[in-house]
Amino acid sequence: MNKILLIIKREYITRVRNKAFIILTLIAPILYGLLITLPLIANKFGQEVRTIDVIDESGNFKYHLENEEGILFKYPQQSFSHEKEMMKQKNGPQLILHIPNRFNIFKPEGLVLLSTKNVGLNFSDKIETALENRIKELKIRDLKISNSLMDTLNTKVTLNVRAETGNGEKESSSAAASAAAFGGGFLIYMFIFLYGGMVLRGVQEEKQNRIVEIIISSVKPFQLMLGKIIGIALVGLTQFIIWVILTFLSTLLIGLIFSPSPDQLHMVQSMAHGPASGMVDAATQTAMHKISGAVATLNLPLLLFMFVFYFIGGYLLYSSLFAACAAAVDSQSDLYQFMFPISLPIIVAIAMVPAVISNPDSSLAVTLSIIPFTAPVIMMARLPFDVPLWQLLLSAGILIVGFICTTILAGKIYRIGILLYGKKTSWKEMMRWLFY
Repeated sequence: MNKILLIIKREYITRVRNKAFIILTLIAPILYGLLITLPLIANKFGQEVRTIDVIDESGNFKYHLENEEGILFKYPQQSFSHEKEMMKQKNGPQLILHIPNRFNIFKPEGLVLLSTKNVGLNFSDKIETALENRIKELKIRDLKISNSLMDTLNTKVTLNVRAETGNGEKESSSAAASAAAFGGGFLIYMFIFLYGGMVLRGVQEEKQNRIVEIIISSVKPFQLMLGKIIGIALVGLTQFIIWVILTFLSTLLIGLIFSPSPDQLHMVQSMAHGPASGMVDAATQTAMHKISGAVATLNLPLLLFMFVFYFIGGYLLYSSLFAACAAAVDSQSDLYQFMFPISLPIIVAIAMVPAVISNPDSSLAVTLSIIPFTAPVIMMARLPFDVPLWQLLLSAGILIVGFICTTILAGKIYRIGILLYGKKTSWKEMMRWLFY
């Protein structure tokens, strides 16, 4: 036991003191925040405003198309053929929307968008939306439907989702549950490969450098493998805890910077009928309230505890198999034939997450959340939707049994393969090592 503790200590201290670990631990929350905000910033400030020349021969759309974000409609007096000739010139129009004569609003066909280059899907969707809105107005006019009748027909429904528990009803949010489900499943998937890869590379380096021949003269191969796995697991937990703390502090800091003071809120309320530019408006306050309310519907202590549990369980299960594969081969190319079949279950699990979120209580979702090779990802995707206690306990119990069995079996392969050089290993030979 003392030898295992020494190996754990060596693996932990060596990796925690590594500059790459320190930089990644401190920079990762910042990079994650940039990953979320950069697309929003690019969409807000980096969007190009494109002008579309509308040639409306029907006369129903001219000056009636609403400009969308990044789109400006112009209505030149020239004919369609003249505009097409102008488009061939460098200083001519880049986009032409042609609406033919006798355009039938009840059978909208013949609309053409000419462009000097391909347009994006989002761009064409915005144009279609503007056309659809105008066609709707024309239909209302031709069918002689009054505005009051349209207001009566257009009904906005807000559904308050609540969950019935044994102690009564509680608030529920499908959006928050779906976001937590996808985030939890993806993080488990990422962490297993990240820290499992550390185990794999560590075993490979020791075997290729022949350092392992010196180490196992003092410790048993199984003790070396177990110490390496547990040591790197502690590195992963340390990094995760630091990330949680930094994320919480950065979120708190952003809230203090951008949230309005009581004086500002009072001023906004007093200026309800006047301009309030540069300050947090009521819509922003409502959105923030909805987000905080949605997060409050989640059982965060349970989600965090089970995340740590499934991370440790999934990591121990897969890292032991990764270590066995790395010990059994000499070259990187030979490693791939073993890694893909082992990694396939968790790859299938992350691919099934959207389907699990759509129907978390389906027989497929329940089955995958109990199988130990897919349970870490799938159960984390189901947890925000209130999994029955017996399913959670069954999944956790089978996962514990699973990683104990895989660690024992992987230890047998590791014991023989770590000192095997110059021979290409096959699946059949590895199976024989299990009963050696």
